[in-house]
Amino acid sequence: MKARKGKKNLFHWIWYGVLGFLIFGYILVPFLQTCLQALQTEDGYGLQVFSEFFTNPNQVVVAKNTILLGTVTVFTCGGIGILLALYMTFGAGKWKKMTHILLLSPMMIPGVITVISFIQLYGESGILTKAIQSLFHMAEVPFRLQGFGAIVFVITYTQYVYFYLNVYVALKYVDYATVEAARSMGASWGRVFLDVIWPVITPAVLTSAVVTFASGVSAFSAPNLIGGGFKVLSTQIVRSKANNHMEMASVQVMMLFLISVAVMLLIQFYGRKYSGISSDRTAVAVPTWKHKGALAAVGRCIVGIQIALILLPIGAIIYLSFMETGSIMQDIFPNQFTLDNYVMIFQKARVLKPLLNSLKMSVIAVFAGLVITVPSAYLIVRYQGKWNAAVRVLLMLPATMPASVIAINLINAFDQKSIFAFGQSLLGSFSILPIAYTITALPMLLSSNEVAIQGVNRNVEEASKSLGANMRQTFLRVTLPNITPGIAAGGVLIFIRTLGEYTMSALLYGVYNRPISISIVTNMQEYKMGLSLAYGVIVIGICYAALAVIFQLDKKRFL
Repeated sequence: MKARKGKKNLFHWIWYGVLGFLIFGYILVPFLQTCLQALQTEDGYGLQVFSEFFTNPNQVVVAKNTILLGTVTVFTCGGIGILLALYMTFGAGKWKKMTHILLLSPMMIPGVITVISFIQLYGESGILTKAIQSLFHMAEVPFRLQGFGAIVFVITYTQYVYFYLNVYVALKYVDYATVEAARSMGASWGRVFLDVIWPVITPAVLTSAVVTFASGVSAFSAPNLIGGGFKVLSTQIVRSKANNHMEMASVQVMMLFLISVAVMLLIQFYGRKYSGISSDRTAVAVPTWKHKGALAAVGRCIVGIQIALILLPIGAIIYLSFMETGSIMQDIFPNQFTLDNYVMIFQKARVLKPLLNSLKMSVIAVFAGLVITVPSAYLIVRYQGKWNAAVRVLLMLPATMPASVIAINLINAFDQKSIFAFGQSLLGSFSILPIAYTITALPMLLSSNEVAIQGVNRNVEEASKSLGANMRQTFLRVTLPNITPGIAAGGVLIFIRTLGEYTMSALLYGVYNRPISISIVTNMQEYKMGLSLAYGVIVIGICYAALAVIFQLDKKRFL
């Protein structure tokens, strides 16, 4: 028994050592390097660059714009997501499953592809825009997809899913006997929602608010492509880096990080009084009130509009990918059909390379993330203690860092030879992007793996050990087979999120690791619209295939 306990402790300490090296070298040291870079002056260290930031009216406006964007998107995404979750819980009818899948699909499409599809549909030269102008004989286009409103529109389209999915799951734990009792006593639906439903779904709402705010303030695709004169910190960080003003880029990164952390702490502080409200309830049958009253009609209308907003851009990008670039740019409804856009991708190795790069880097990130988080999640769940709690905090730390923060951290840390890169400089190498993708994946993979492990009956593991199996044998033969579907679903979700990643890619890509997202944007800017859209269709196809895999692996969580 002592020998077995000693082996277990030895494994723990070896794993702590490996994790310590990785966390210290690739998360903490890069962040400290950015802090030092922000303090760098010609004479040493000081607050000169911070002073330059705060005394520059343009920089202050950019910071305010960033906070405004994050705040507004929380409310727009929250409003849409909660309404959709309520309708799908209480009012959805025959096509509920298909509607649910469609409502989840925006999170499976990379943001840069979403923005480009919106440009092709609603932009100044977009299909819908030109069609309306021609139909009503307008001298000018009826609207322009540009500026603050356009950014909020696009982000809301993609990010409402966090609210929708989390609240949809939380609604399963509402005490519906209380709902029926309140209704029978004459309480209005508004009062029932505020007094019975809202306290239960509040933890899910607050969790979604944290994620959505972080996504809003770190958004880069929409502000960069359709922001116009509306500047935010994420776009200015890339501009500062492009101008080789790394001190200012580091200060901007610090400001973005502090904004994200401050709002996260504020929301978590507010949510303390709601913690545990739904934990003591079990899921019960949900009553439905289909096709009744004005609320049901409003719900169906909102769902219909949302599904139209989801399908139209996807349909437009597929349709246009089979058109010649000249026809796309000149005709309201392009009609010069061609397969050349797809033929070029698969016949020319140079054109296919970005897609292969992205596939390879995403697979590496998923594999590396799972190797790190699966053993860590097992130790955290099964062997609770201060060391495991500290490991969890450190692995979740990237969740507080927007993508541009992580990218600048890596630039500052690995633009020269480093012991953590085994004496190499990673900047410009192929490996820098997979490392960045892996860092961003750690929090989500860890959380997903913890949920999977918590679902395994501890008594089964204890029975295995009582029959003579050691910890390694129990994990490999008993625990791992049971948690594989949950682990795989989390891995596939990360694969989708990293496949079309744009923010970190714009800061870190080089000759050897040019990803598909950069090629999509570059070809669009070079007026190779057909090729850019064909890339987008291929990525969308891969993402939807991966979505089908997720639904098969983790039906309980997503369906």
